[in-house]
Amino acid sequence: MAGVNRTNTTSSGGSMESIVTESPNLWLDRVTRILGFGWLAERIPGDLPPSYLYTIVTVVVSNVLTISYSILNNIPLIYRENPYFAIQPLILFGAIYGAHTLQTAYHNSMTEMRIHERADDPESLLDPVPSWLPWALFIIGAGLQLARSILDMASWGVTDYFANFFIFPFIFVPILVQFFIVYVSIEFFAPWRLSKSDIGIHFLDPQGVGGLRPIGELVKKAYYWIVAGLIGYALITYAPFVESSWTVSAAAGTIFTAVWIVTIASVAFAVFILHRFMNRSKQMELQRLENELRDCIQNPWDIKTYEIPEEKEKQVEKLRERINHVSATSEYPATFSIWSQLLLSIALPKGIQLLLANM
Repeated sequence: MAGVNRTNTTSSGGSMESIVTESPNLWLDRVTRILGFGWLAERIPGDLPPSYLYTIVTVVVSNVLTISYSILNNIPLIYRENPYFAIQPLILFGAIYGAHTLQTAYHNSMTEMRIHERADDPESLLDPVPSWLPWALFIIGAGLQLARSILDMASWGVTDYFANFFIFPFIFVPILVQFFIVYVSIEFFAPWRLSKSDIGIHFLDPQGVGGLRPIGELVKKAYYWIVAGLIGYALITYAPFVESSWTVSAAAGTIFTAVWIVTIASVAFAVFILHRFMNRSKQMELQRLENELRDCIQNPWDIKTYEIPEEKEKQVEKLRERINHVSATSEYPATFSIWSQLLLSIALPKGIQLLLANM
């Protein structure tokens, strides 16, 4: 993930909060700045991050070159065979926009949870992704694409070579890796780091979810982006309402199902880790309060004979109030409606895929 370009500070409850007002500086921003897109971004109106310019320029230019070559050499355009293939650039634009949007939302959720005030090591939560991971995923993704291309290139034309040896590994892969990094930071790294941190649970949270509503909502929002991508992939792959020779390979359906299952597992992991963290913190706090309460009561094990000394009555009242606060805290980091929406969105991509596949 990475730092943030600019923030505004607002005072709340005597402390300062930092709210992101511009796109965050992502891994792909740093890489594309080296490639000259930072220089270009500084010389055009607006305030576009280098990764936006990289995506726009490379996707548009590569499509223009491919279409132009095909037209000049009377090569059938894939858009005639499958018009839904035009969704592919939109998915790429959506991926980089989603990466920036989700990273901004992640930073703001950490701010709302006041991580700077509550954690001894806030940086481990503010930037939870290891710096080597994006490069490792890019090398693996590009390497697999190039290896597959070498095995399948026997009957290819010029546009196939251009797409498989340049566009896919060096344009598509970095963009998708950037989105994936932000996604896993929300669904994997952040919940895991949070559960191992010292911030504990905010039992006075008026919403009753331990102060973890921001991260709970973000887990849901991140998956919504995956849902949109899977629906786009289904449209491209199954090409409904198109009378042509377009066929769908078994591998395409397998890839869709595999991605769908993996993303469901990622959401389940986030929910499970956060639930276990909240449950453990809640039980530990209840046990601590119970021990304090028991020390204030005579015969604490017998409901019929227990007594509260007069000098301990106020302390017992406060302890019982605290126990009620802790007991009322949900063990899930979001409301029932949020998880209901999430479950519906989990079923939606697979339902659309099955519908299109059988049309």
